[in-house]
Amino acid sequence: QISRQRIDSIASTLMPPLVVEELRSLPLTAELPSHKYKRATIAQSDLCGFTKLASQRKPEEVVQFIGELFGKFDVLTDKHQVYKVETVGDAYIAGQADLPLTQKNHPTSVVLFGLEMVSEVHSWSAQRGWSVSCRVGIAHGECIGGIVGTEMQRYHLFGELMSELEVLESTAPEGCVQVSTAC
Repeated sequence: QISRQRIDSIASTLMPPLVVEELRSLPLTAELPSHKYKRATIAQSDLCGFTKLASQRKPEEVVQFIGELFGKFDVLTDKHQVYKVETVGDAYIAGQADLPLTQKNHPTSVVLFGLEMVSEVHSWSAQRGWSVSCRVGIAHGECIGGIVGTEMQRYHLFGELMSELEVLESTAPEGCVQVSTAC
C-alpha cells in the first residue's frame, strides 16, 4: 500500500492527477490519451540575469539556486491551484485549463501566480545582493495536452497558445507580467 502511494505521488508530479486516473482505467495496449482545452491560461517565466550569474558560479551552486527558486514557485502552484507543466533551463511553465488539467480554471489565478513569481524572485535576489529578476508571459486560449515519449513520459501542452506564450514571455519587460488580450 505504501509503495503504491509513493508511485502515485511520483506519477502525479509527471502529469495531472486526473490524467493519471484516466491512464489507470485504460488497457495497457490502449493509445495514450490527449485532451483539447478550449480555455487554458498558461504562464511562462524567465529569470533575467540568471545566465550571467550561472556563468560565474559552480554548477552545484546553480542547481542550488534554481532549486530554491523553483521550490518557491512550486509552493505558489499549490497556493493558486495551477498545474506545473514543465521547467526548461531557467523557464518555469504552469497554468490552468479545463478538466483534466486542473480542477479550477480562472485566468485571474494564473495572473496572480505570475505576479507572485516576479515578487519571489525580487525578494530572493535582493536578499543576496544579486541582479536577477523575473519576467512572465501569460496567454489564454486553446491548446492540446498529451503524454509524449516512450521513456520518461510527461504531459505536455501544444498549439498556437504555446507559441504566443513564448512571445509574451520573451517580450515582457524585466520585473513585469505581460498578459495576452484574451485574458
